[in-house]
Amino acid sequence: MSTSPLTPTEALLHVAKSRPYFPAVRSGNTHWSYAALWNRIRQLSGHIDYLVEAGLPVGLYTK
Repeated sequence: MSTSPLTPTEALLHVAKSRPYFPAVRSGNTHWSYAALWNRIRQLSGHIDYLVEAGLPVGLYTK
């Protein structure tokens, strides 16, 4: 029986469900739990879906 590896999204969701209040991101005094991170990802994906459905451009900017 072969199992395929999890995608990064699936792995993040798994941890967010099993350990929602564990720290996921720390930067200085800012701390995000896995649940908070997953919630923010869902918000952003909703905004992206809206933009795509409205025919507006979607891009990614990094410094």
